Amino acid sequence: MNEKMNFFKRIENGSFVVSDKLKYMIVSLTVAFGHLIFLILFYISGVTPLFIYNIFIVLMYAYCGLIWSRKGKYINVFVFLIVEIMTHSVLATILTGWNPGFMIYTITLIPICFYASYTLEEIKSDLKVSLYTSLMISVIYMTMIVITRHSEPVSQINGTIEEIFFYLNNIIALAFLLYFAVLYVIEMRNMQRNLRVENVELEEQANYDKLTHLLNRNSMTKYFNDIIEFSELEDKNFCILMADIDDFKKVNDTYGHDCGDEVLKKIAAIITSDVRQGDLVFRWGGEEILVLIRSDLKVATNVAHRICNHVATSITKYEDNDIRVTITIGVAAFMKGMTADELVKQADVKLYYGKQHGKDQVVA
Repeated sequence: MNEKMNFFKRIENGSFVVSDKLKYMIVSLTVAFGHLIFLILFYISGVTPLFIYNIFIVLMYAYCGLIWSRKGKYINVFVFLIVEIMTHSVLATILTGWNPGFMIYTITLIPICFYASYTLEEIKSDLKVSLYTSLMISVIYMTMIVITRHSEPVSQINGTIEEIFFYLNNIIALAFLLYFAVLYVIEMRNMQRNLRVENVELEEQANYDKLTHLLNRNSMTKYFNDIIEFSELEDKNFCILMADIDDFKKVNDTYGHDCGDEVLKKIAAIITSDVRQGDLVFRWGGEEILVLIRSDLKVATNVAHRICNHVATSITKYEDNDIRVTITIGVAAFMKGMTADELVKQADVKLYYGKQHGKDQVVA
């Protein structure tokens, strides 16, 4: 029971995938089995042309399933499927009449053609192929209606066999449609899942810094505008911390830029761990990191001191070296009427003051 639930859940979330190889192998061998049943019934009915035709077709579908599908020649399988079903439906209708229901297969081909235009690489997104094929199928279907209304079938089959054909053809046609409908749902779900993953990746690239995985400077505008609007409407406090790694150039010059990157990632991880849930951390540029604190100046200053102390006592391992750095932080509180640029400038001025007066400190 759990396995069945997992199966449907995987279809629902788009993680279940049916390979083209399996898909066309199943349809080819299933159709081959269907023609094997026809072969027996046509033999019993004495319709020799269709008996001989079905011997050949059973072998061809077996070849489609076992050879073409394995070699990835799915377009060959699809084209053969369309042509063969049309040919068999027309021949069987001319020879046995309309009542056995062979022409119903031609109707099932129309949605299958459109399915193929979304899944087969050779005709993907080319709706003209599906439209022209569907138009041709419709013309043939209507033509056969006219022909059978004005002429008798070539071969007469008894009522029992005719009834068996009628129910069998309807069951097979419905199963055929159901099979491709399920495939369509599975593939659409999978495509939607892939699209969601791609959107997440694109959003990550657009909003997050690749090295530190912090929010980047470009994404800051949206967050700042939202928090400023909220703060003015609700009269809520917020502050920013402008942090800069002290003497970071020396690290790059002494140990190389790869080491500098490791130090930067370490500092980013420390700051992210030391801020509170709901606060936001941005890579402002170079070795500067900006933190948005959703609280008053006192709380923001305490957070800044915690970060400063944590960084000063941490070690970044790089090859055989233990790298120690410190950080200076400027803290600025938002006041009504301020713009984001004014707030950042205020924090930057305090950061600069800290840099000029000893570094490794918080200036609020």
